[in-house]
Amino acid sequence: MMGSIPPRLRAPVRMLVGGAVIDAVAVAAYGWGTLISLGPITLAAAVGYYVWAGRDGDFAAMLRNQPDERQVYRRLKMQALVGRVTTLAAAVAFLVAFAVKATTWPFIMFLTVPSVTFLAGWVIYRDRGDGQDEADRWLISGGRRPR
Repeated sequence: MMGSIPPRLRAPVRMLVGGAVIDAVAVAAYGWGTLISLGPITLAAAVGYYVWAGRDGDFAAMLRNQPDERQVYRRLKMQALVGRVTTLAAAVAFLVAFAVKATTWPFIMFLTVPSVTFLAGWVIYRDRGDGQDEADRWLISGGRRPR
């Protein structure tokens, strides 16, 4: 679906759709008054993304979903940092909740999900011993799963 939308409009469309969902939930929970404060923020963010995506730069290329290899690697490093900091924050929050004898099950869940995801990534992206990773194997086989 996003392939039919021009690259410069993809990020603003995502922002409008996500904002509309958040606005709908806020209206359902708190009434129409929240739309007066949230609606303009959603529209301003979408316009800002549209203007920024028209520029020539690293972030604009990422907004347009047209990054080069360096930008893809940078995004990967940023996502790894976010994952590490989020997991560390969940661990600290768990320890604080445990210390004050508060409910700990939400924090246990937020610690379990990264652990299970790490193990799944370890299994999915592991070295098979033949010097090729899974992506190379996928490309060589022409998109078919090798036997």
